[in-house]
Amino acid sequence: MAKRGVRVVIAARDRKKAAKLKEGIQRDINPNAEIIVLEIDLSSLASVKKFCTQFLALGLPLNILINNAGIFSQNLEISEEKIEMTFATNYLGHFLLTELLIEKMIETAEQTGIQGRIINLSSVIHSWVKRDCFTFNQMLNPNKYFNSFPYIYIYI
Repeated sequence: MAKRGVRVVIAARDRKKAAKLKEGIQRDINPNAEIIVLEIDLSSLASVKKFCTQFLALGLPLNILINNAGIFSQNLEISEEKIEMTFATNYLGHFLLTELLIEKMIETAEQTGIQGRIINLSSVIHSWVKRDCFTFNQMLNPNKYFNSFPYIYIYI
């Protein structure tokens, strides 16, 4: 997108990595690329809200929203809102982000006459879990969490 001259907002959990990415894009792809880095932790609903407030304060149009973040942990982890971490990050964070930005996308479409796009990316991790092994009682037990995914193959 930066190659085509599109302004890119990088929503990043790690600002240092995002800054290196921005440098690389401007060095290797488009020296004139306009790239803005804003911090977000999709596992934290408070962080998603803060990101959206900061983004909306910039007054920029929003044509394309790409939801592309995901985690998987072999251990039971809980978000600051007391939600299982994978669900919080991979689903709730994206949902809230989209919900808080959808009005800006509608506004941008009305002003430009061009419909926006929301792109949700995912992985094949869902195929690792067999339906009969997916039980919430096991998943929410720290001692049995990983055992609720018995068909996971880890390639090294």
